[in-house]
Amino acid sequence: MSQALGPHLSYYWTLWQSEWATDLIMDAPAELTTTMASILRHAWVTGNSANVLRYLGRPLTAAGKPYASCPNEVMSRVLDFHDGLRVRHWVDHNSVKVYNEQNVLRIETTINMPDMFRVYRRAQGQPHAARKKLRPLRKGVADIPLRAQVSQEVNNRLMDQLSTFSDKTPMIDLLAPYVRARNQQGRRVRALDLSGKDRLLLQALSDPSFTVSGITNAGLSKMLRNTSWGAGRTDQQLSARLSRHLRLLRDHGLIRKLPNRHRYHLTNNGRQLTTALNAMLSASTEQLLDMAA
Repeated sequence: MSQALGPHLSYYWTLWQSEWATDLIMDAPAELTTTMASILRHAWVTGNSANVLRYLGRPLTAAGKPYASCPNEVMSRVLDFHDGLRVRHWVDHNSVKVYNEQNVLRIETTINMPDMFRVYRRAQGQPHAARKKLRPLRKGVADIPLRAQVSQEVNNRLMDQLSTFSDKTPMIDLLAPYVRARNQQGRRVRALDLSGKDRLLLQALSDPSFTVSGITNAGLSKMLRNTSWGAGRTDQQLSARLSRHLRLLRDHGLIRKLPNRHRYHLTNNGRQLTTALNAMLSASTEQLLDMAA
């Protein structure tokens, strides 16, 4: 073999395409078919270009919109096949889809262009002690664990969006844990003022631009600087105030800190609260009375 191919024979194994699925299994197909049409309608209606780019980890502007120079092609398609229904969203050759089959609701990410995603890893050939930096995801099999992590994050972002399509929890039960003080490891944690001094901050947390990159003090400062929440404060004072409130939101279980980074993500409770708060504040009195009737 070495005589035919030479002494420097080596292989570089790559993963051409990967699929990573998250299955939600019901007790019986009937439990899923009764709500599947509503789930897929919600997936289709909310599948605008900004959300699809967000699902698949592409950057957005501070306003949560695609950049004017965005080179990616975004496409969505609905398919009715023999076992169920499917909604699939593409960004170039990567995609995420949701479909049902018998009693299984599956969310699945397909990656053909891994370099679209950026992950923390060492450069090729660097020693294990070298510092990790944000670099493109590679096709090589060495990045399979990172590819699985990225795929699960895409699935989670789509599932988080799908979870907002229906929530029958009464608002009084949803808001109750946050409008009263609590004790956290021997410290008193004040209640949140959802319609007063904490409202603008809570609404800012739900901005789509934070979904992929995470919530930061600097990002919130930029968003709130010209509002009543940040009025009359220097940049240093606003940053200090945000640090105190981020600690408060963590104590209430609304955000979680990313490991080894000064960034945060909304928890499921935080996403549920901010979604409900935005819906409540944008509804008219007539709409609220109709829903309560």
